This record gives sequence, C-alpha cells and structure tokens, in this order.
Amino acid sequence: MIPSLCWIARGLAAEEPAVLKLDSEELNHLIEKTKQNLEIVDGPDGVDSDEEVESSVDNAAEQMCNKINEDDEFNMAGYDEEEEMDGQRIFGAGLSGVTYYANPEDDPYITFPQAAKDEEEGYGIKPTDNLICCAKLDGEMSNIEVHLWNEKEQDFYVHHDILLDKFPLCVEWLSFDAGDQEEIEGDRAPGNYIALGCMSPLIEIWDIDIVDTSEPVAVLGQRLKHSKKKPKVGKKGHSDAVMSLSWNKLTQNIIASGSADCSILLWDLETGSAKECLTHHKDKVQTLCWHLAEGTTLLSGGYDNTCQVTDCRTKNSKSWTVDGEVEHLMWDVSNPFSFLAGTSNGSALCIDIRQEKPLYTIAAHDNEVSGLAMTKQIPGLLATCSADRTVKVWQISDNRPSCVTSRAFPEAGSLHCLSFCPDYATMLAIGALEGGLLMWDIASNKEFREAFNHPAVDGS
Repeated sequence: MIPSLCWIARGLAAEEPAVLKLDSEELNHLIEKTKQNLEIVDGPDGVDSDEEVESSVDNAAEQMCNKINEDDEFNMAGYDEEEEMDGQRIFGAGLSGVTYYANPEDDPYITFPQAAKDEEEGYGIKPTDNLICCAKLDGEMSNIEVHLWNEKEQDFYVHHDILLDKFPLCVEWLSFDAGDQEEIEGDRAPGNYIALGCMSPLIEIWDIDIVDTSEPVAVLGQRLKHSKKKPKVGKKGHSDAVMSLSWNKLTQNIIASGSADCSILLWDLETGSAKECLTHHKDKVQTLCWHLAEGTTLLSGGYDNTCQVTDCRTKNSKSWTVDGEVEHLMWDVSNPFSFLAGTSNGSALCIDIRQEKPLYTIAAHDNEVSGLAMTKQIPGLLATCSADRTVKVWQISDNRPSCVTSRAFPEAGSLHCLSFCPDYATMLAIGALEGGLLMWDIASNKEFREAFNHPAVDGS
C-alpha cells in the first residue's frame, strides 16, 4: 500500500549519492535504537520489561552456542584461528592443481570487490532523472521507496529504499537541512530530504541522498520512553499519529504537521521545536497545504467536515463546511484566491476564500476523493483519484468543470494519492492499495489531447 508520494524535480538530487556502510558499533547502535522504538513496557498485562527481554535473548544465545560446541565435530568454531596459507594448492579427488587464497582479493578469478564498486556506481543520478518518494507498507514491512524515472530513456525502477520501524502515513519533500550540519557562509546548504509522518507522534527527516541510511537526520517531537501515557499536545510535539505534512517553500525553515490529536503544529526546522499550536479543528487533521504566494497562509482540512484557511500571524481562520470528511486539499495553481477539496462522499469542490459558498461542486467519484493534482504547465487541468479505483481528468477553466477522460485501475484495490511530474507535465504517479506505484501519461489519451490541444506522445 502507498498512502502518500511526492516527486523530486530534476537536478535536486545528488548525482552521486553516498552509500552508507555500517560497522559493528553502528549496527549495535541501530539494534538498540530499534528496540527502544518498539517501546517495550513493563506492566501487569503480561508485557515483558527490557531486562526480561534481554535476559531471555542472552539465555537463548548461550544455549545455541553450547549446542553448536557440542556438535562441532569438525572444529568449525576455530576455523578462523587456523594458520593462513596464501596461495596454497589443494590436493584431493577432483581438486588436483586447484589453488586457494586466504585473502579473496588476491584471487584473480574473484571479482566481488569490482562488482560491489559497480553496484555503488549504479546509484548515480543523471540531470534528466526524476525521483518519486513513496511511503509504502508491504505486509509487515514499512519503508520509504525511492523510484527513479527518466522520460527520455524510459527508465523506471526502485533506486533505493529506507527501512522503517513504524507505519508511514505521509511524506513531504524539503530542501532545508534540519540536521546538525555545519553552516556554509552563514546559511545551511540546500539538500534533498523527506519529512515522514507515521502512526507515532514523531516526525522524521531523512536524507534521500544517502543510500542504505539507517537513521533520520532529525526527529521532531518528544518521546516518553517506557510509558503508556501519551505526551500532551503542544510545542513539544503531537500526542497522536502525524497524518499530514506541508513544507513552507517561502519560509523554508517552517514545516506544518496535522495530527490525529486534532492539532496543527508549526515547526522551526532550525531549532527542531514547534513554535505555534493551532487547535481550530475539532477532529483529526487529514490534509495541509501552504499558500503558493503567501507564506503565512495555511490551508487545512479534517474529519470535522471543515476546510480552514488560517493566517498564522494572528491565528485567525475562516471555515467552510463541506459534505463529508476532507480527504485532500490543494491551492488552485492558476488562481491565488481559490482552493480545491476532495471529500469522503466523492465530491470535489472549488472554493474562493473571498466567498461563503463554493464556486462549484462536482460529484466526481463513487467513493471518497483521496487525491487531487494540478500542474502549472497546463492551466485548467485537474486530476482526481478515488477508492473506486479510477483516475479522472477534468477541464475546470472558467469555473465550468467537465470530465475529459477517465481510466480504471481494476487491480489496484483502491487509489490513495496522485501527483503530476514537475518536469513532464502529463505524467501522473499514483499510489494504490495493491500493485505498488502506478504511472500514467495522460498525453497518451486522445480525449485529453483534444480538450487541451496537446501534442501526441510517441507511439500514440
């Protein structure tokens, strides 16, 4: 399942990502950190404490070692202690004349080091490559999956992934370095990062330019270790799952987070602390979006059936009630006074913030409208997706919406999110319940080309 995704524009990722190699000390640190993240608590309900778990693990390991020693007929435990013999010849049935090397690097027929080097070089990213970061759940495994897509060369594959120890809900790209990086000429160097919201109250910032990384560069929020009590919502962090994130591209040290605790926090990435707490929603905050031109105006929607536009300088907000839970929100890329909303009842609405009622309401889908997408390159183009397994393309110019075309994805289970490529205006990336990341170039559709006077793609 892919509940959330985001594109990374061409030229923003490092051309040669760093490949992390863990030593034994770092590996032990990672194991300890993962164990702490499991939040093992001691209580009357039968959950073991940390000491009991460590003791049981140590006992099991000791029993296993004793068993191995008892059955070690060929002294395999002392194998590495035997005298090394560089370049010794082996004599025996079928092995006459064969030479072995104690150091594999001395063997001209073993090319593993070169293969490993080739693998590292295979992580290179071209200036014409786009990346797509997906929050993904596959069975019991959760990860951030980073796909590479190249329109010219038709490349599309998983470039690398980041394993997680918690269920991911939302991802947001940002270039602001929230880690302890040394300042360069008074400013932090821009980077390539993903903010991750999960079922826990914490927000993690991951460096996408590091392959095989095991830890985030920063964590926003406060954990209460070994306690069943939830932290109080406030400037120290959320008290429940982080369901939505939005990075402020105009004030780049600010990121907003919406939570199941019904609050919105405005985080200062320089200090790692929340500067403001907004509590005007009465239920879970499902979606957030900063205004494209006004860095202090925040759009939000939640399970309370309301869309809110908030001036974060004064905390004053204006509210609109819609026909269901607000699944997704976005600002209209061609009109700074309008935004679009998708609801749990299958409606898509356009609202002018200067008016009390929507400009129009579309009965867009048979199920909730889980995703909305627009692109600046093609004015009037709106794409929607839904749990009804369909993506629809709309012409919404002059506030007179019409459905241009649609495509069903019957094997997807349901569709959760979608987004247009920032560098190739007609390519949609779609996150689904089944089947992983889906791609659709809507320029391959005749009805779309005719409605928007768009040239055909190769082969269509």
